[in-house]
Amino acid sequence: MSAPHDNRLRALTHEDADFWADVVDNVLIVAVTDRKGIITYVNDKFCEISQYSREELLGHTHRILNSGEHGKAFFREMYQTLFSGRTWYGNLCNRAKDGSHYWVATTIMPHRNAKGEITGFVASRFEITELMNTKVRLKKQAATDVLTGLLNRGGFNASLVTALENAKRPHPEPQALVMFDLDGFKPVNDIHGHHAGDEVLKVIGQRLIELIGPDDAISRLGGDEFAIILRRSLKLMPLETILTKVQNLLEEPIMLDSATVRISGSIGATPITGADTLEGLQKNADVAVYAAKQSGGKQARMFTPSLHKTTMERAKILTEARKGVELRQFEVYYQPILNARTGRIEQAEALMRWHHPDRGLLSAGAFTDVFADSALAQIMETHLVQSFHDDIQKWKEGGLPSLRLAVNLSHLDLLNLEQQIDLFSEIRELNLEPSTFILEVTEQILQGRRAEKNRLRLRSLSGNGFGLAMDKFGYGTVRLSTLGELPFQSLKL
Repeated sequence: MSAPHDNRLRALTHEDADFWADVVDNVLIVAVTDRKGIITYVNDKFCEISQYSREELLGHTHRILNSGEHGKAFFREMYQTLFSGRTWYGNLCNRAKDGSHYWVATTIMPHRNAKGEITGFVASRFEITELMNTKVRLKKQAATDVLTGLLNRGGFNASLVTALENAKRPHPEPQALVMFDLDGFKPVNDIHGHHAGDEVLKVIGQRLIELIGPDDAISRLGGDEFAIILRRSLKLMPLETILTKVQNLLEEPIMLDSATVRISGSIGATPITGADTLEGLQKNADVAVYAAKQSGGKQARMFTPSLHKTTMERAKILTEARKGVELRQFEVYYQPILNARTGRIEQAEALMRWHHPDRGLLSAGAFTDVFADSALAQIMETHLVQSFHDDIQKWKEGGLPSLRLAVNLSHLDLLNLEQQIDLFSEIRELNLEPSTFILEVTEQILQGRRAEKNRLRLRSLSGNGFGLAMDKFGYGTVRLSTLGELPFQSLKL
């Protein structure tokens, strides 16, 4: 039985059909198709928004408007709904004649004959392009890092989920996750201010966009941590080449208003496979980044299972070392250096030892990772300088007022300007003279692509009053003429 309002509508449309047709045409975009989807009727509003004439549309299917926005599964679900006799509701993106896209909120109803058979479909639509564009814009903003314009962590996670789904398909294309943070970024903030730090991050972001392009996901995860999901780029060049290019762009000087700064990056990379998980991939990349940092930074490392094992062992050592520092298990030993000509002890080499509760007395070579951890190194540094101060006082009281301390300066220490500044500060606070110390380095720091930077740093240390010595001379291939260019006071063979 028909509802009363149905009867009123029939009466209204019977009395003034043209008027109600005008109402529909002015409000809705209307199309009628037969059972096969062939268009048999369109109203003027349909022609206006699609930019096709009525003659161009009649006799064709809606494929003429296909924008490519919706996949086969979308249309399969639509037709299953319609041919079951139900009404379909949804938002469609269509392509106009000039190639532009527009969105329409759509209702499609099956049309039945007197026998109840579906003979065609009536589609009524209204335009929602601005609404959809706003939603897309807001969604993009929610996934975008405001400072750099790159993806933020939320956008990165969504992109990584998509990459994992792609990796699970048959015959997937190669993909890789690259993560890195910036070496030397903190001093930029500390010395030049946070505005300068923001400028550095924006420059790095722009350089990454220019290198990688818009088709692969580039993210700033927070602070100075970045991530890249490579797919298309791997079709253009090998992963190793991309990593080298990323490292090079990080090391390019950055011009600020107040100064020119230089930074670098510790880069970790891992392939994306169908067997991976979201958390597992990020953990693997983090392991590779950590390994790059432990090796001195300014390099890229690929994740491997053996690398993970090594990292776990290092993490265990660091955990034990933090506890060891609290329990004062670390102690400075001194090896006297005798002047054979005078018979006097003029120097003492400082040697760090760890009284490990399970492994016994350990030399520094057994826990080098401890010195590579910046937080631990700072604590150890304070402990060391205080020990030097106390012991020097004892030696003066014992009649050795001019004894100098030889301290090994590792490759990492030499590159870590921030750590050197802290060291100078500690020495000044305890009223120790830099000339009391002889800093020992090895030939390694005078070789490779960082050699010139290391030479400059050595001259700076000498200019601050520290003595310099070459340790283990003869293991490398440094020429004597090179040594002559630097202010070394002695060589240890």
